[in-house]
Amino acid sequence: MRNRNKNLRLLAICNYPSDTRPVNVVFVRALLLELAVLGIDITVLAPEPLNNLTKASTGFRLAPRHEIRDGIAIYRPRYMRYSNIDIPFGGTTKNWSDASHVKAALREVQKLSGSFDLCYAHFLYPQGLAAAQVGDLLGIPAVTSLGESSFNRYAATYSNNDISHLLAKFSGVLANSFLIKEYCIQHFGLREDNIEVLPNGVNEKLFFPRERKAARKQCKLPQDRPIVVFVGQLIERKGPLRVLEAIQPWPEVGAVFLGQGPQVPRGPQVLFQGAVAHEDVPIWLSAADIFVLPTLDEGCSNAILEALFCGLPIVSSALPFNHDILDDQVAILVDPGNVTEIGQAVFSLVNNPEQRTSMHMAAMEHSRNFRLGDRAKRINAYLNTFC
Repeated sequence: MRNRNKNLRLLAICNYPSDTRPVNVVFVRALLLELAVLGIDITVLAPEPLNNLTKASTGFRLAPRHEIRDGIAIYRPRYMRYSNIDIPFGGTTKNWSDASHVKAALREVQKLSGSFDLCYAHFLYPQGLAAAQVGDLLGIPAVTSLGESSFNRYAATYSNNDISHLLAKFSGVLANSFLIKEYCIQHFGLREDNIEVLPNGVNEKLFFPRERKAARKQCKLPQDRPIVVFVGQLIERKGPLRVLEAIQPWPEVGAVFLGQGPQVPRGPQVLFQGAVAHEDVPIWLSAADIFVLPTLDEGCSNAILEALFCGLPIVSSALPFNHDILDDQVAILVDPGNVTEIGQAVFSLVNNPEQRTSMHMAAMEHSRNFRLGDRAKRINAYLNTFC
């Protein structure tokens, strides 16, 4: 048991942004920085796959093995990541990747000086798998934070019994939605009193509305055109191409797509497509009239919450994962697979400035429930119950 007069010493096993991947898991970075503000002494263990090469200005390179970033010590031991290929007689090569990740974490922990009060992981595999074993090695509690859009991603590699066994090793489990909590209770037998629900939070000092004309000028967007904005990976699950198809009947509507991925929107209505620095996202949001994300599955969408903080009306999915964060005062919820329904929701808002204004005011009020600083305080209090 640590001295209660001393700050919590936390070993966080998670991905963390680097110079080679500056927009990687920025939401994890934001949370850890808020926890550090509260006085938590944080060390990050972020195993880096050897085949995770990025072409930076100096050529193909990996992130540094060790650096002080944002005032936090970051350690990136190397491991091998294998393609996710089915193995005869069951399983996939993801097992090999996860095992390599865990071994790298365990090796690095034994080199670190000092001691820790608690091991924290963001996501279950492979970070949570590593955290559980690191906790055992060091004799300290381990807590994992779940924000998975779906546990189906693990189905080819891990059985429900495997996941149940892993979850049972944690002193506590954090979930960013009630949907995840109920899923873990029903499918993995997790005790209700062993999982805490804390929806994601947003840094209100970064995400707030800018003046629209100035934002459009800065982003080089037209001043006199209705604009929708999409933020997220350009993949089928998120639905960027559904957004583009949905607005095609109204050529006067332009669209901005912030993100990267295989589904690249193209055409005369696409005003911008690409990744931008996280600190620039609120400017792009402020330049738009409506935020659209017809996602098929989420944990708790950071992109939606950030749009709310910038006062945007939301068009998103009428599915249970949005029930914790959206209501009809701030959003029009639609069938995310129905492009006609998506388009009609967008066009109804384009033609109704009074409704947009009303939803803007409601979004600003509603967003107060999801401030990152408040979430960090609740997580800090939760973590301290185990030490």
